[in-house]
Amino acid sequence: MDLRAPEILEDGDPEEDTDTALQRLVELTASRVTSVRSLRVQYRLIRKLGSGSYGRVLLAQPRQGGPAVALKLLRRDSVLRTTFLREFCVGRCVSSHPGLLQTLGSPLQTPQYFAFAQEYAPCGDLSGLLQEKGLAELMVKRVVAQLAGALDFLHGRGLVHADVKPDNVLVFDPACSRVALGDLGLTRPEGSPTPAPPVPLPTAPPELCLLLPPDTLPLRPAVDSWALGVLLFCAATGCFPWDVALAPDPEFEAFAGWMTTRPRPLRPPAPWDQFAPSALTLLQGLLSLDPETRSPPLAVLDVLGDNWGLEGSGEGTRGLDSVSCEDIGEEDGGSSLEEWTDEEEDEDQVGGRMRTDQRAP
Repeated sequence: MDLRAPEILEDGDPEEDTDTALQRLVELTASRVTSVRSLRVQYRLIRKLGSGSYGRVLLAQPRQGGPAVALKLLRRDSVLRTTFLREFCVGRCVSSHPGLLQTLGSPLQTPQYFAFAQEYAPCGDLSGLLQEKGLAELMVKRVVAQLAGALDFLHGRGLVHADVKPDNVLVFDPACSRVALGDLGLTRPEGSPTPAPPVPLPTAPPELCLLLPPDTLPLRPAVDSWALGVLLFCAATGCFPWDVALAPDPEFEAFAGWMTTRPRPLRPPAPWDQFAPSALTLLQGLLSLDPETRSPPLAVLDVLGDNWGLEGSGEGTRGLDSVSCEDIGEEDGGSSLEEWTDEEEDEDQVGGRMRTDQRAP
């Protein structure tokens, strides 16, 4: 049975908040999980796209016809059933937006895995496109504009993605005419208690990096704004601006010092001085050290027509309109699944959260 995406965040009880509505949908969906002996009952498994400690992503062809899909598998001995159902339900409810990866069909379970299908992005994730000098300006603008729209869509429904990074941006064509934000595993209703990241992450904002267990902060859209600013820098330069947004990281300290000096010096420290004034103003807003003054994602749209100063970047990406996904390294990099069974042990555990992008690691 196809579980259509209910408009729980739009047409439900006006007094019901997002968290309550999502819990209700999870409970409803729990009775609609289809148990199968093997995924091969419904899919022809083609190859592995990614793997991790919690499961894997497989390229698969539905046996009833239709385009290939990316099957996300989560090990039942590693992931709570409610966690799996929450990710599936959020995905189904926001799949109408082109900037968010579509979750398809109904949830499944085998003796070893929970599983659900998502649309397949043939060019993998954004990190696979980045060159030493980043993307060309037009492509950077395409990427961040689409992501800004996707985040605004989520925020308008009371949700925060909380894991915006290049690995979670799926690419559908080499020119980035369409990209979609994937991996909703950490997406939560606004206000959910959120701890510091378990390991240092360059995309985490300073207010979360400063937390010490067991302290938490209410999850706010400003977390996504910060991560979008970091992603913009990364797409433009091919690298992260810092290892962690916390002293004594020298790159972050230089940036924070410039942001907090009054009057602020006209010329920012390297490498921020490569951005034209409009782009720099945008970055200052998205990367405000105070989450209360951080710009919303749609601030990107205000400066799309301006020069961002990136004409000299992305030299390795020129002419991508005329190449295919295979030319940028996707091809058949994943392993064959001819001998794979649902019961086999994961051979590709990487000691962390599952890679949920759709590139073979």
